[in-house]
Amino acid sequence: MAGSRVYFAAVRKNEPVASIAKKVKLVYEKARLGACVKKNALVGIKLHFGEKGNRGYVKPSFVKPVVTQVKKSGGKPFLTDTNTLYVGERSNAVDHLHQAEAHGFSMGMVGAPVIISDGLLGRNEIRVKIPGVHFSQVPIAAGVVSAGALIVVTHVTGHIATGMGGAMKNVGMGCATRKGKMAQHSDMKPAVKPSVCTKCGECVQWCPVQAIALEAKAARIDSAVCIGCGECLAVCRYGAIQYNWKISSRVLQEKMAEYAFGAIIMKKGKVGFLNFLLHVTKDCDCMGDTGKPICADIGILGGTDIVAIDAASLDLIRERAGKELRKLAYPKIDDRIQLRHGQRIGLGTMKYELKEV
Repeated sequence: MAGSRVYFAAVRKNEPVASIAKKVKLVYEKARLGACVKKNALVGIKLHFGEKGNRGYVKPSFVKPVVTQVKKSGGKPFLTDTNTLYVGERSNAVDHLHQAEAHGFSMGMVGAPVIISDGLLGRNEIRVKIPGVHFSQVPIAAGVVSAGALIVVTHVTGHIATGMGGAMKNVGMGCATRKGKMAQHSDMKPAVKPSVCTKCGECVQWCPVQAIALEAKAARIDSAVCIGCGECLAVCRYGAIQYNWKISSRVLQEKMAEYAFGAIIMKKGKVGFLNFLLHVTKDCDCMGDTGKPICADIGILGGTDIVAIDAASLDLIRERAGKELRKLAYPKIDDRIQLRHGQRIGLGTMKYELKEV
């Protein structure tokens, strides 16, 4: 399998926003992402609008150049994401739109409308056939499937369940409906360690399906009700929620790669990727607080191979930070499982040629 080209523009410490925006345009052009866009095509710019309280998401100032370039190619861009499985500000389309607006993703700021691709409650889906190991077909958000092209804008971070939140997660988890998200998490069954649990009740409050109850000595999770969304793990401040990471994360990452394939399988030559290695944090933008960066800003990558661009992102973090992302974020999780599985099923290649611009 031949390597894919990935283009990279370095970003300096405290570089002005306007200068970074110019580099977004440069990487977009050098990676020839405009070739993905046909005249009059409805082009979904897939991104993460950031949970309430989070400030790590890719800013509207860096998305606007992408919108401008899509229009330059004759496309009709719209910003898009899907509703979340967990309780929060983005679990339905109405709240989601308000949250996007609050973070500056408006027509006036960016020049494109926001459309939540899986509808009001995360149920608008189209089933797509894929050559997967875990799935033969997957439910993908109807707006994503119907779009004529996709430009995927990703803030690369660590991730509590997959090790890396890159383009693969942005597409695989981010283009799945609620049903699809549940299917991906179905093997992640957490348990409570009673000796550590303080019975604070935080996990009970945030569980979207009321699978957790406070008992005499500790909280208890009903595995028959649990959907494996990982929200309890995210909110527990005491380390009382535990997973068998060797099994749970591996299966989740493999399923996520297969859903990513479902989102783009019918769009050959019509999908481009931009990865932002800026304000890289331990946790993803679903968290209600931003968190401190775990390494210095590195730069922006562009390409048309989802596996290659995530592989290049991990390698650049290792090169510039001196440590693997997993060592900086979640050491127990092998974050390259998703890439190896993506390559195995034909989603892309981990081999790439990095072109600095």
